[in-house]
Amino acid sequence: MSFNLIESVKEVLSVDMTNKIAGMLGESSMNVQQALQGIIPTIMTGILLKAEAGDVQGTLNLATDASRIDIPYNLNSLAGGAGSSRGMDFLKILFGEKTTVLSEVIAAYSGVSIQSASSLMSVAAPAAIGVLGKHILDTNMNASGLRSFLKGQKKKILHVMPTSIFLEGIMGLENLSDISGKFSGSEGVEKKSTAGSKWVLPLIISLIAFGIIWYILNMQKPSGIQLPPVTDTVVPVKDTSAARPAPVYAFSVKLPDGTPLNAKKGGIEDQLLNFFNDPNSKPSRRFPYNFDLLVFNNGTAVINKESMTQIQNVALILKTFPKARIKIGGFNDRGGDSVMNRALTESRVASVAAALKSAGAYPGQILSAEGFGSDFARYPADAPDSLREKDRRIAISIRVK
Repeated sequence: MSFNLIESVKEVLSVDMTNKIAGMLGESSMNVQQALQGIIPTIMTGILLKAEAGDVQGTLNLATDASRIDIPYNLNSLAGGAGSSRGMDFLKILFGEKTTVLSEVIAAYSGVSIQSASSLMSVAAPAAIGVLGKHILDTNMNASGLRSFLKGQKKKILHVMPTSIFLEGIMGLENLSDISGKFSGSEGVEKKSTAGSKWVLPLIISLIAFGIIWYILNMQKPSGIQLPPVTDTVVPVKDTSAARPAPVYAFSVKLPDGTPLNAKKGGIEDQLLNFFNDPNSKPSRRFPYNFDLLVFNNGTAVINKESMTQIQNVALILKTFPKARIKIGGFNDRGGDSVMNRALTESRVASVAAALKSAGAYPGQILSAEGFGSDFARYPADAPDSLREKDRRIAISIRVK
């Protein structure tokens, strides 16, 4: 039976160990498990990128070094022990100063705190890389063999990359060495696809994730949750989330304590406050509260700077009502490529979730962020743009009041 790197790492970071880690961090086991689902393929992708950048021997040395670390000992990193700096050393070798950005992405994806995400990465990095190192030693693998082995593992690693950790826009696919060309002509896949075509969406989205991480590792300096505009490659897709006019705030909405918000009457801030202040309002599964002044840079998940006022307002409202629990949904019209549109909405809702948490909303208040693409679009692709733009929205569903 062939060696599966991802599955072998999961065996090391078992359910029992996950529960122990959750207790040490004060996080729920479910959130820690979800965080690791994002962390493991992220670390392995970092290994792929390091090797593809030409440092195969350095990758081999890093892995064999990690194989000498005792995993239970490394749990000391959760308490800030010696394992903490060792784990961070591995992360800095792979991701450099971008480690903080990745911690924020994992926190937004899983619901754990940024500090917990950082601690989990410190534990998982030497554990995951150590599994690779042990396999290298067991098979007496050299640098050339490692290059071939990682090439064979690439699709498996990208396939398990969760879509919801996509922080930024669709870009970077031109950096893929031998995969992107194979799917440049892929057709859009609807949600109710046939069994034989169900692999297309997760694989294409995984390729997008690979490009995103490549960009994070190679940008000049960290920039929080905002990255510069980029162009789409490989699969042309029409950006059906059209830019709206620059925000104009003409009405001061007030929080229950009298604090004014620079927001317009009838906007999402006003609607949310009306809901929370109404004793008769009931949570539901619908997504009726649309961000009405939220603009993204074209073709990306980068939130326009002028839109951050509304993000900050919504975060402050959530913080004012700490019992509130919401879900964020991304919706698009039927124009363009359905597969890439879904990926774009996935990345945008993840970006909004991360921005809300960064602006002060409690991480546990955002239960999930999901991009639905055009699955729930009401108007056909040939409808006037004045109608189709109603299907382009990022919205909030209040699940707990």
